[in-house]
Amino acid sequence: MGKTTKRNVAVAREFSKLEMLLLQTASDTLKCLKILKRNLGKYDRRHGLYFRNTSKYFMRNDIRVANDTTTDLRHVAKRIKRSKSPTASEINAARLSMNATADAMNDLKQAGRIFDQNNGASGGVTGIIDNILNGNNNEDNANQQNGGHDDKNPENQKPKRGLFGRKKGGGFLKASDTVEAVVKSTLNDSFGGFAALKQQITLTENALSPSIATRAKDAVVDVASKIVGDSSPSPTQTA
Repeated sequence: MGKTTKRNVAVAREFSKLEMLLLQTASDTLKCLKILKRNLGKYDRRHGLYFRNTSKYFMRNDIRVANDTTTDLRHVAKRIKRSKSPTASEINAARLSMNATADAMNDLKQAGRIFDQNNGASGGVTGIIDNILNGNNNEDNANQQNGGHDDKNPENQKPKRGLFGRKKGGGFLKASDTVEAVVKSTLNDSFGGFAALKQQITLTENALSPSIATRAKDAVVDVASKIVGDSSPSPTQTA
């Protein structure tokens, strides 16, 4: 088996792996989105949200966009399978579809953050501090209206919940009890990411590059051979 044949076999093998990973990534993405919708539904029920007030309804378009990008992943995989000799065009298409899916998945986190902001729930340290301050302000206002604390009141003698617990009167939210946190935890737990696909795109590209260089080199050698052949004296020529 010649070098060119071996190289062609190696290229075909890498493209075959790329095709499988494109399909696998599309499948994993769809499964993750189904789990996300289920988790958002649990969040909505836990917080008493219904109909158009739910996080699931708010994020429906973002989820649909992410879902649609999987169609592109499968389409590129089909292109590779149907092509007798896939080229750099298929590699570029694979990279573009991967990036589009990655962007759509990241946009889900942003959508969750916006929902939290619109509904007064903020995650992270800043959100916790804001919730604490807002809770304290609400409590102070209530005390002023009631003429201050009554230490003999049993309600005021009850032990308060921890810093990250809930507090009666609209106080604190758990740091993880936000839609953004639900999205992030779902992606971390149910989606493997794009590392494997990204690596395979690079491997396929590297496998294809030498064959391109070799064909170019062979073309130069062929042209040079023709030039030498044309400049050689004819056997019938006499000195």
